[in-house]
Amino acid sequence: MSAIGEASRVWLHHALRSLDVDVRATYGGGGVNFFAGAHGASLLAAANAIDAKIVFCTARHEPAHVARDAATAAFLEARGIALVTLPGHLLWDPRALKIDMRREKYFFGTLMPFVHAAETSGGKVAAPTPAPSAAPCVDLEGADLGADLGADLGADLGADASVRLTSLDDLGVSPRFPPGRDWSSGIRDEWDISERGANEVWASFTRRGLPEYEAEHGRADAVAPAASTSRMSPYLRFGQISPRAMYHDLKRADGKRVSRLFWHRVHRREFAYWQLANWPDMGTKSIRRHYDRRADWIPDPTRDAASAEILRRWREGRTGFPAVDAGMRRLWTTGWMHQTERMLCATFLCDYLNVHWVHGARWFHDTLVDADLAINAMMWQNAGKSGLDQWDVFSGSLAPDGSKPCRAHDPLGDAIATRVPELAGLPRGHLRHRPWEASDAVLETSGVVIRGAGEDGAYPERMLPGVGDVDGAGREDARARMISGVNDARRAELARAAAAAK
Repeated sequence: MSAIGEASRVWLHHALRSLDVDVRATYGGGGVNFFAGAHGASLLAAANAIDAKIVFCTARHEPAHVARDAATAAFLEARGIALVTLPGHLLWDPRALKIDMRREKYFFGTLMPFVHAAETSGGKVAAPTPAPSAAPCVDLEGADLGADLGADLGADLGADASVRLTSLDDLGVSPRFPPGRDWSSGIRDEWDISERGANEVWASFTRRGLPEYEAEHGRADAVAPAASTSRMSPYLRFGQISPRAMYHDLKRADGKRVSRLFWHRVHRREFAYWQLANWPDMGTKSIRRHYDRRADWIPDPTRDAASAEILRRWREGRTGFPAVDAGMRRLWTTGWMHQTERMLCATFLCDYLNVHWVHGARWFHDTLVDADLAINAMMWQNAGKSGLDQWDVFSGSLAPDGSKPCRAHDPLGDAIATRVPELAGLPRGHLRHRPWEASDAVLETSGVVIRGAGEDGAYPERMLPGVGDVDGAGREDARARMISGVNDARRAELARAAAAAK
């Protein structure tokens, strides 16, 4: 799951275009030079064209990228060029942080031991380096790139070593859309994909949102958008704002005191990368492998038609549970979801529909503009109970059935009305969360039809008919199945370990 997802490709394309415009406007001369060709050979050609002996880059942490960057460094070093990696993506080197559980009152795998380790042994977070007021920007168009760098390079790279300059559009970063089917318009309409946009969103949040974050962070409706989320995740993901800049802005704003929760959210991002450093295959394989053998998992959707249909309805936001459907449709339209929606939709897939977490992780990876291997994997592992900090909040705010705790993130159903237009005619309030409780008269007056899987403009019936009944029995039955599957897998692993120890 290391390849960049489709929604992220859209973001990257526009981020690169914005960077090119900014470089030209700020420094004059050439903008960004785009290369087509093998990775190492392209860097070598660029360095040779300007007689550079050092290439600087931000350290990457995904396993495939770590291996590739190490190979590139060796490739360049053999040709007299040093590749220097700098810690621009994170506050601390995750490989250097050691958690001492002997000094902790919290459980291993929860956030606080990591926070303590980072703050006591991670070292001082350096202030961000200001952008230079002037910089030489060389347009390499027409430069001698060494189009044929030699057979020895081709042998080293295992591929054609030729390189050439190209345009961003021809580079193929953005997905290709058939005529009339450009699904990226919702992403472009939702976001200012630029460094300027990142700075404006961050300034707005620190000024207006941070003081209210403790009280409003769970809200996913339109009432308190500035206080309920920072919306910085895609900008961080693509390097359009420095985490060190955010960290020091928070310190100046006394952020740890103003909102301890948001302060810990900053650390949670680092925690995800610490996990990736220690479990490099966590994007596709369970950390606690024995939970893969849970008896309550349904068959693999890639091999079973009935399971595939269950997964498809979840992806499309046609489950019949409005809070889930609103989140999934927001994801498809804008490439983003509120944290509460992410957790709600993940809980529904894993704990109610009993689909293995990896299938949800793949979908989020492909459709989120902020898709980040470490963060996405950590969340989905926890949802599937195989992560370090297993979720066990089944019956509270993450229940999908529109019960009162579930409605806290969207009390009047305004987010539902926005994302699920089939239900927009219902009165504001609980019926938007629980349309199955609306009388025939209310449904008719509201112009709402609930039928089947949502054919012909109707809203779908619940995929799990008992979940959402007034007595709560359906929800508790689903909870019991999940707990039984988790406990059975846990007991089986303990028995296996005991037998192996004899």
